[in-house]
Amino acid sequence: MKYVSRILFIGGFLFALFAIPLVTLLKPVEQISIYEQRTLATAPTFSGQGVWDGSYFNEWETVLSDHIALRDTMLKAHTRLDLLLGRPVVNQMVTTEDKLLPFFSFTYWDLSALSEDAKKAAQDYQALNEAIQSYGGYFLYVGLPQHNTYFSSSYPEYLDSRQWQTTVIRTEFSSAMAEASVPFLNMTEQYQAMGNPENYYFKTDHHYSYLGAYAAYQTILEIIHAQTGWDIPVMEKEDLIWETLPNPFLGSSNRKLYGLFPTDDKVEIAYPKTEIPFSRTDNGNPVPAQLYTIPEQEDATANYTTYMGGDIGETILQTNRPSLKTALIVGDSFTNALETLLWTGFDETRSLDYRHYKGESLIDYVQTYQPDVVLIVRDESLYLSLEGNGAVF
Repeated sequence: MKYVSRILFIGGFLFALFAIPLVTLLKPVEQISIYEQRTLATAPTFSGQGVWDGSYFNEWETVLSDHIALRDTMLKAHTRLDLLLGRPVVNQMVTTEDKLLPFFSFTYWDLSALSEDAKKAAQDYQALNEAIQSYGGYFLYVGLPQHNTYFSSSYPEYLDSRQWQTTVIRTEFSSAMAEASVPFLNMTEQYQAMGNPENYYFKTDHHYSYLGAYAAYQTILEIIHAQTGWDIPVMEKEDLIWETLPNPFLGSSNRKLYGLFPTDDKVEIAYPKTEIPFSRTDNGNPVPAQLYTIPEQEDATANYTTYMGGDIGETILQTNRPSLKTALIVGDSFTNALETLLWTGFDETRSLDYRHYKGESLIDYVQTYQPDVVLIVRDESLYLSLEGNGAVF
C-alpha cells in the first residue's frame, strides 16, 4: 500500500510538472487580464545584450508568470482565502465592511513643487479660456473627488488615505485657477455641502454613481446659467424615467478581487420622459443612437462601461435643435455618465478622450468647432497633469 501511494504521489508530481507547462504552451495567448486590469507580458525580442545582462531571461520569466495555466484560478483561490481570513488589504485594495478603497503605502512626498506645477497648469487653462472667450464661448474646469477622498473617513486609522496630499493639490490648483481667472468647479466642496451622500459614489468602483453624476450635472448647469445667463434646458429628476439594472455589478475595484467582494452596488440609468431624437457618431462613424450598453442577460455582470459604451476617442450627439447651444466635454471615463445627461440640453454635444483621440490639440479643436460650452472633467489626482486630457496644446 505504501508502495502504491508513493507511485501515485510521484505520478501526480510528474503530471503537474509536465502537464502545466504543456497546457501553458498550447492555450491561446491572452493580451489583457480583465481582473487585474493590465496588459499581460509578451514574448521579448531576442538580443545578444539581453542574454549577456540577463534581462532577456527575466522578461521570459515574467511572460511565463503572466500566462501560466490555471493562473487566474490560483490567484482567485488566494484572494478568496485572504478575504476569509479578514485581511485589511487584499490585492492592493483596502477592504472595509462594505467598500473597497485604494491602498497607499506610507511614503514621504515632497510637496514643495506643487505650487509651481499648479501655476503652470493654470497658465495653460488660461490660454484655453481666452481662446474660448474670443468667440463668445464659456469654459469651466470641473474637478471631481477621488474615491479615496470621497470615502476617506472609511479608512482604518492605521492606513493612509492620502487625504493630506490630495488636500494640498486641490488647494494649490484652486488658488492658481482663481489667480488666472479660470472658472473652476470644485465638486469635492459641492458634495461636502450636500453631506457626501453614500450613494453618490460606488462602493466597489472608483467612479461616482449615476446619482453622483446627476448632482454634478445639475451643479454644472446652475453655474453656466449664473455666469452667462443662458437658459440651457435642465432635466429635473421628475423629467426622467429612472431604472436600476437587475444585473450584478462588477466594479473596477472588485475586479481586482475577482468579483469576490459582496456588494449591493447597482447601475442606474435614466431616460427623458419626453423623447429627444438624436444621432450618434463615434470616431467619425455613424453608430446606433444609444446612450447605454446593457447586458442582454439579467445574470450577466454590468459595470461602469454601461454609460456611453465605455471610453471612446470622439463622440458626437446631434439633436437637430439649432436654437440651443453646443457643448464639448473633455475627460476620461468620468465624463461617460455625465454625457448621458448633458446632451439633453444642447443641440450638439461633442466629447473627447485624449487617451484615445489622436486628432488635433484641444485648443485647435475648440477654435475649429467653437462650441458654446467647453467642459474639462478630471479627478483630483490629475489636476497637475498636462498630458492626455490635461493637454491644451
